Amino acid sequence: MESPTPAADSHARRVLLHHRGPVSVVTLNRPERRNALSHQMLCDLIDALVEADGHDQTAAIVLTGTGSAFCSGDDLSEAASTDAETFDETIEGLQRVTRVLLTSDKPSIAAINGAAMGGGLELTLACDLRMAGRDAVFACPEVAWGLVCTNGASVLLPSLVGHGRARDMLLTGRTYDATWALAAGLVTEVLPGDQVLDRAVALGAELASRAQAVRLTRRLISDGSHEDLLRALEREAVTVGEARRTDVAETNLREFAARRVRRGARP
Repeated sequence: MESPTPAADSHARRVLLHHRGPVSVVTLNRPERRNALSHQMLCDLIDALVEADGHDQTAAIVLTGTGSAFCSGDDLSEAASTDAETFDETIEGLQRVTRVLLTSDKPSIAAINGAAMGGGLELTLACDLRMAGRDAVFACPEVAWGLVCTNGASVLLPSLVGHGRARDMLLTGRTYDATWALAAGLVTEVLPGDQVLDRAVALGAELASRAQAVRLTRRLISDGSHEDLLRALEREAVTVGEARRTDVAETNLREFAARRVRRGARP
């Protein structure tokens, strides 16, 4: 097993990549912010995924997080301090992660070790399979900030949990536990939190043992839906950009950032 290394050009080891046999493990590594996705972190994540996809010995990719959360979503403090055009670039980075995962020849598994919120949940939707720790929670809270979902969630989420549940998640922003996620089809397994990564790696190795059949099957499953998904990504980028430019979103983001400053910038 290779030692974990930061993705290419990572400044603070925000994303780690290491190889466990035929499985590449990509780890979000910003635990002090519950792995919130800054613009730089997204760039590092893309680098790590591209590197894993191009690694000759890799036949499956596992995506996970360090600490108590898988990923708390977009870094709202950063979003509050940047202009709308920079926000658009961050959304493009998030959507590029989806494109990398969906167009890879290698299957991907989300090992959800804790909370998967907003953009964090959306990362898991781009993976082929998802498994969660018993303490994991899930939400699409964008509406609470005056924003909307992105990263293909408007297509990927209904395809997993059905249109009724997806509408409930997206329109209310409610938080759901791992038991609900398993029953809804959002995840396929729920395990003790300290077992999730090892189980994901074992499943990745299982898929790697039948790599050619897995690759062809993924092609069959994906070919009919990619066009709809690509159109959804374009629609979402336009819509979330429009939402970000409203007074409601601007106010909510600035109030969030101010609250973080008052409580000492704790996550």
